[in-house]
Amino acid sequence: MAVLSIQRTLSLRLAALLSLAHSAAAGLLWPLALPWGIKAMIMVALAISLVHYMRQDALLSANNAVIAFVLSNEMHCTLTTRSGESIICHLLGNTFVAPYLIVLNLKPVGKFFVRSVVILPDGIDAEEFRQLRVWLRWKWKDNSEIE
Repeated sequence: MAVLSIQRTLSLRLAALLSLAHSAAAGLLWPLALPWGIKAMIMVALAISLVHYMRQDALLSANNAVIAFVLSNEMHCTLTTRSGESIICHLLGNTFVAPYLIVLNLKPVGKFFVRSVVILPDGIDAEEFRQLRVWLRWKWKDNSEIE
């Protein structure tokens, strides 16, 4: 059984994009005709969102941040979190693959909610990023057509 093992590192590009998107949302909030109290609550929600996604996806400092994963031929994925937990998942068909971004959409076995792993080219080794793109575009596509 062939596997593809990926080790993740922090992604400064993803951190910059998250900061830019959250700052843009905050900037667009102020011209709206809303009471100051509601604007303040939305700003707090944006700040919490920024911290959460920065720690989980960009800086990989949260306990539930995926620091490594292994894909198998059957398109099962085993995630390893910063806390050392291993989570077995099924790769979903709506996984996004592009030259500049990969979003793995995964369904943990026995869980209801879907989990996403966002990967930019600076978040893993360049050769691993290329292999992962090829694996997801061609190998996964071939397996999904058989089923």
